[in-house]
Amino acid sequence: DGSGKSVDRQCAFLTLVGFAAPPIVWPALEVRWEGILKKYGKDRFHANEAQCRENPLLVGELLASIEAGSRFGLRYVEATIDLEAHRGLSLEFPLPTPGRICAEFCINELLQQAASISCFFDRGEEFFREVNRCWGHDDASEEWPELRRVHRLRQVRQGDFPGIQVSDLLAWHTNRAVTKFDYDIDFALAAKRAPGVFKLFDEDSLRATLAKPSGMIAPVELSIRAISRRLLSEGKNRSLR
Repeated sequence: DGSGKSVDRQCAFLTLVGFAAPPIVWPALEVRWEGILKKYGKDRFHANEAQCRENPLLVGELLASIEAGSRFGLRYVEATIDLEAHRGLSLEFPLPTPGRICAEFCINELLQQAASISCFFDRGEEFFREVNRCWGHDDASEEWPELRRVHRLRQVRQGDFPGIQVSDLLAWHTNRAVTKFDYDIDFALAAKRAPGVFKLFDEDSLRATLAKPSGMIAPVELSIRAISRRLLSEGKNRSLR
């Protein structure tokens, strides 16, 4: 799930978060998550409840369930992109879309840990459109060959998938932490209760991936695929765990 919209000129950052676990583990994680929600009289969780801080005990128990899941293989991967920096550089170079950069980073990162994965996105997310454009199409998959190892790609209703709700919680916290300087960053980091990897594509990171060793910017004929590849290779990352 994500936070922010790249088409919104008032939006400063776009964030994508994915949580992954072995298939055998998901049923137990989902039962635990749903049990906590039921305890507080809810059938689903949305990050705006954390924003209001109206139910800190609920949020605390949900975060603890993420930490417990990490002992059984739950991990996260996350990419956040500075949209203002991307818009500025896109005037000079054919950058991939923000949604594509985030989606490709997260999926490729997860595929370093597994032979294949299934991907579930909340409905209406721009990341899904970027992945779906290539997934299952022979010509397009040449552009993104790792997608051949994605066995399933689906849009789902957030309320039916606790994993999407977990991702929503973390994406919301991270996006607010980088957007608002007075935001409680410690609380945002506390949401990262599972091992994982985080990459911030800020202006320096984007520009560094486009610069030649001499400091000159690479020529515009550099392919979108090559740019995206370099973004990913530069993103071998910093862990927040």
